[in-house]
Amino acid sequence: MAVTVGQPVSDHTVQAYVRGEPAPIVFDLSSHRGSWIVLFFYPGDFTLICPTELAAFANLHDDFLGEDAVLLAASTNSCFSHKAWFETDPRLAEVHYPVIADSLCELSRSLGVLQEDGTAHRGTFIIDPDGVLLHMSITAHDVGRSVDEVLRVLRAFRTGALCPANWAPGDATLTSEDDWLGKVFPDLVGPELDSLGDQAQRVSFAAGDIIVAEGDPADRFYVIAHGEVTISRRSPEGDAMKLATLGRGQFFGEVGILADTRRTATVRAVGDVELLGLSWQKFQETLERSDLADRDFSEIAKERIAFAP
Repeated sequence: MAVTVGQPVSDHTVQAYVRGEPAPIVFDLSSHRGSWIVLFFYPGDFTLICPTELAAFANLHDDFLGEDAVLLAASTNSCFSHKAWFETDPRLAEVHYPVIADSLCELSRSLGVLQEDGTAHRGTFIIDPDGVLLHMSITAHDVGRSVDEVLRVLRAFRTGALCPANWAPGDATLTSEDDWLGKVFPDLVGPELDSLGDQAQRVSFAAGDIIVAEGDPADRFYVIAHGEVTISRRSPEGDAMKLATLGRGQFFGEVGILADTRRTATVRAVGDVELLGLSWQKFQETLERSDLADRDFSEIAKERIAFAP
């Protein structure tokens, strides 16, 4: 059964053509966990509409990278076919993102774009840093997609907020600051949620500021109201290894509290950041009042500990 919006995308080991590489590269989709993934299928090599789409994505490749997104193309052609086409068609000279060779049709079948003739529909998929499918669109062969629209939808999801029709970057969203706590604790309503909002401390950080440092006491839980943060951890050699980028509506700080340990990672502001902070006591009290939140946060903490290298 094909994955649907809101479900995690199953892991796949894929082979891909990358310009300049002497041989196909092999990687797991899960290797990009912690970043957004924009994956788009096109019907086939040596076609008419497909090169216009591939070139359009190439023109905006830097914009996708700027949104912390990995851009992946895919068709059911082989890597040999990709190499022959991409290195001879001048329209594809600027394509530097990986082009997956789904010749066994496993990935296209799992995402519901495989056709009876073995080619794929024009399918576009946006996968969040936790591996959950947030957006999909599938179009028949004759009409190319709007790459600007794909980028707009990605940027809307990255706000973590409620975005109205025709929202564009810089436009207001429909989510207020107090709503962020409601998104994190969805089963708290009415007076309980209002009380939590009153007790949350609003704190701000400038670009580059360290919000929490690895090894610090785990004394607060944070929800991001505005801006983005990066999560990193020291390697055995002492180098900083980036684990993830988090944005509005996402949270951090629960691992050290739940595991009763010191901070397991460093969190740094990417730009100006506004946070809602709860003391560890208030965070624990909130979990005690919410069995659902208690289970959810326990699972999230386990996944984050397991995912960290």
